[in-house]
Amino acid sequence: MLTRRVPRGLLGCIAVAVYLTVCAPAAWADTSGFDGHTSCSGGSCEVVARTPGRDPTVSSAPPQGGHGAADEAGAPCLTPDVEFAQSGQEGPLQVPLDTVLCSSSGSTASLPEFNPAVLAEQARAVMRLPAPKIGTAPPPDSPRFVNMPSWMWVDAADWEPVTATASVSAGSVTVVATPERVVWDTGDGHEVVCEVPGTVFSRDVYREEGSPDCGHTYTSLPPGGAGARVELAAVWEWEVAWSSTDGRGGELEDLTTAASVLVPVSEIHSVVTGHR
Repeated sequence: MLTRRVPRGLLGCIAVAVYLTVCAPAAWADTSGFDGHTSCSGGSCEVVARTPGRDPTVSSAPPQGGHGAADEAGAPCLTPDVEFAQSGQEGPLQVPLDTVLCSSSGSTASLPEFNPAVLAEQARAVMRLPAPKIGTAPPPDSPRFVNMPSWMWVDAADWEPVTATASVSAGSVTVVATPERVVWDTGDGHEVVCEVPGTVFSRDVYREEGSPDCGHTYTSLPPGGAGARVELAAVWEWEVAWSSTDGRGGELEDLTTAASVLVPVSEIHSVVTGHR
């Protein structure tokens, strides 16, 4: 929108939430289809600006020093050129119809909007979470046998919250992704849900019945027969929450990471050779 530059006696300049510096003149005549008034008391000014046929906008803020009533040569103010705006053309500087814009330095003051929910989504979008490092017993390249338990786990060192922060000058938001569970697709039509990383197999923790917290027993050969490989896939689910410096917070959509390995499945045959 094109604006006209007109000198005005300034009572004070204040910042409003739309990132414009509002100039509060002692009185606004109904020129260019724009009128308004201001009143000050108790250390703050109330500015009411409007164009005919539109509701007024109201804002208040403490007056700034250096632009008192004696500052008759204060900074120029820009008011909307309503006639030009109604022509449908665009000008080099856009000013809302209900606002007067002024600046003592020749440029408008700009304060970034603090929208923590938007910042939280931005931080979530750039989070880098670890993919599950799959461990198994028997090892992935060795066959697991039908009716014999196998063990599964992910690297416990990665089982920790991951954080990301997005900031503007008005505040910041911290997003935290917390490991929730690993959902294992064992490749034989079964699914195993583990809410812990799983126990790494060793002789010290060996159990004949299998892993104490995350394991699976294959009960039949895969379609390809003994030794055929099936895909063992791990989908790691992460709960995501955010909090901001102004005390707000909430939850966001979960995140997931995934990995898979091919494991062979076989069986052990027994042969009866005689009686005693």
